[in-house]
Amino acid sequence: MEPKARRAASTRPACPLCGAVLAADNTDRLCHRCRRNARTELFGPPEVPADFWDHEAMAAAFADRDMGAVLAAYRHHPHHVSRVTQDRMASWLGISQAQLSRYETGENPIDRIDRLRKFARALGIPGDRVWFDRVGIPSQAGPEDGAAPDVLAPAWDAASIARSVEETARSDLAISRRAALTGAAAVAMGPALVEPLQRWLHPLQPLSKWSSSAAISEDELAALQNVADGLRGWGGRGGYGLARKAVLGQLEELAERLSRAPAGPTTERAFFIGAELSKVAASMSWDAGMHDAAQRYYVLGVRMAKAGRNDPFAALCLAAMARQMFDLGRPEDGLELVQLGQYGTRRNATPTLEALLRTREAWAYAQMGRVREFHRAVGQAQDSFAQRKDGAEPWWLDTFDEAELEGVIGARMRDLSGHDPKQAPLAEKHIRRALRLRDPSRVRNRAFDVIGLARTRMVSGEPEEACGLIHDVLPTAAGLASGRVLRKLQDFAKEAERHRELPVVRDTREAIRGVRTA
Repeated sequence: MEPKARRAASTRPACPLCGAVLAADNTDRLCHRCRRNARTELFGPPEVPADFWDHEAMAAAFADRDMGAVLAAYRHHPHHVSRVTQDRMASWLGISQAQLSRYETGENPIDRIDRLRKFARALGIPGDRVWFDRVGIPSQAGPEDGAAPDVLAPAWDAASIARSVEETARSDLAISRRAALTGAAAVAMGPALVEPLQRWLHPLQPLSKWSSSAAISEDELAALQNVADGLRGWGGRGGYGLARKAVLGQLEELAERLSRAPAGPTTERAFFIGAELSKVAASMSWDAGMHDAAQRYYVLGVRMAKAGRNDPFAALCLAAMARQMFDLGRPEDGLELVQLGQYGTRRNATPTLEALLRTREAWAYAQMGRVREFHRAVGQAQDSFAQRKDGAEPWWLDTFDEAELEGVIGARMRDLSGHDPKQAPLAEKHIRRALRLRDPSRVRNRAFDVIGLARTRMVSGEPEEACGLIHDVLPTAAGLASGRVLRKLQDFAKEAERHRELPVVRDTREAIRGVRTA
């Protein structure tokens, strides 16, 4: 009997730490003594090596951007000596076992940004694995480490907004352009971007008595406006360099002044001037390919416009952010930003602003190939634009004239033609009308029109004519030194590749390459 009993005991699993045979009723991988010694792991996640996150199941969960799958992969990871039960992990995360089970099976997707951040912090997920947050898990990195301030997190009150602008401008002035470009793709997307911006729909926290310093005078305000007017004139040109630094320097100085100013009409108007400068800084950054910086200043533009009691201008900044999302291939995010702008100005938007926001809505539908919704939004944009009255629109909407309306509609129909080729002739009609209406001084916009027309002719199967249009615009593009114009030319070169056997196409693509590398 004894040898038989010994053989039976030896078939049971042993504790991997001490080698003791596990009791028959022990469902864990450790013996009771070792489990007591590993008490720290019972009350919190264990320390894991760096390659823990490279496991195949983990990598797949990160690639799918599925936090529920990440939790399941973490629990079943072969690194764990002691089995991580759902009860144990649920206690780490501060949720119930039933909730964790629903998360892991996908029954309840985890899409709230606060919950995603909480779980990532609890498990110690490295910041470079985080897909839902531009800055990942908050760290101790400061400006000296090259980390830009988080502009989405601060409170929506005047003092916090002013400090956020001041810190961001100062940080960007200290970072070289080369260093800034390394983070050009690190922009916030999805819930990490849209959810914090939903707070702009709420009333601004009270301004009164937040500073006891002297108020901004009318003379000081007029001087600030004159400087802003001069800097805004650089927003439509290329080759920014020192111009962008000048805008950031003025923005930092203005924010520092606002951080000491009390509530009042001149303070609110000064915040609006700051919103203008932030939008100019964003446009310059985007043109230079610095998408991360561009997004920061668009967000600051929204925040400063809110502090300046100018919701329509905040909606204009949201529309510009949406256009950036379209440029990055994120139409769903762009549409959500547009809808935020539309909802926030549903009672005070002018006809021109309504038309502009509708064209941004149509832009999203064009990228998604939703033909019916696209034409509905375009029709609404045209109807709104027809209701505008001379002298009743704010000056900052002056650039959205009939030529711009036609140009945007035509370019978006060209985008839609990738899904429905029948849209190409309509696109050409609108772009040609935009070129007839466009002010000759709007050189960059005219370049966009011509490149858009060339791309439309390429879609229509006229590569020779398309290349002729590009050759006509190349000298202008070279003189502008605009990053966005060069990227549009690069888009044309990619679309022309299917006709690369034609000598004229090869020559045009080579000429574009020469302009881009000049």
